[in-house]
Amino acid sequence: MARPRSFDEQEVLDAAVRQFRRSGFAGTSLEDISTATGLGRGSLYASFGDKHALFIKALTEYARQALAQVSDLLAGPDDTAADRLQAFLASGARFVLDDADRLGCMAGKFAHEVGNQDDEARTIIRAVFVDQQRLLRDCVAAAQRNGDLDPNTDPHTISVMILTLNRGFDVMAKGGLGRADLDAAAAQAFAGLPLTTSYRTRRQRR
Repeated sequence: MARPRSFDEQEVLDAAVRQFRRSGFAGTSLEDISTATGLGRGSLYASFGDKHALFIKALTEYARQALAQVSDLLAGPDDTAADRLQAFLASGARFVLDDADRLGCMAGKFAHEVGNQDDEARTIIRAVFVDQQRLLRDCVAAAQRNGDLDPNTDPHTISVMILTLNRGFDVMAKGGLGRADLDAAAAQAFAGLPLTTSYRTRRQRR
């Protein structure tokens, strides 16, 4: 009978996610992962495979968690959909700066590092971006149904723009742009959406 595992796989994956986010794929060794997780190299190999296999598992887990967080942020009734879009932009502006290690989005990081070289990683990254864009598109459509966004604009295009802006916030934050500038940029991005006059009027009255 196989001996039961003596570690929490979720804790190991979470630690591996953070290590890969911190030092990248090329910059992370199995020794780094061993130190971060508390597991020996032999246990890592036996449980997760080689470094690439563990990286793919970690990236998949990060994508799962990221999608769940975006879903929680954007889900809700039509009458607050526009406000949720604003909250999404604001959270994107603060994503890096609110993290003590300032790691940023793992999918965005590895789209740069391995996206053109690793088909398996690129598939995971594209899938999470597509799924996040779909959630944004649904939220945009909800805001249109409620009369808060121009119904003649394309929800797909708006959602792609918002997601692109959020990933760009990561780059600017890591490049040294401060919180005030990023918050102002997020506010301006929201104000630049095709918000209806009725929505803008209601916001002014709050």
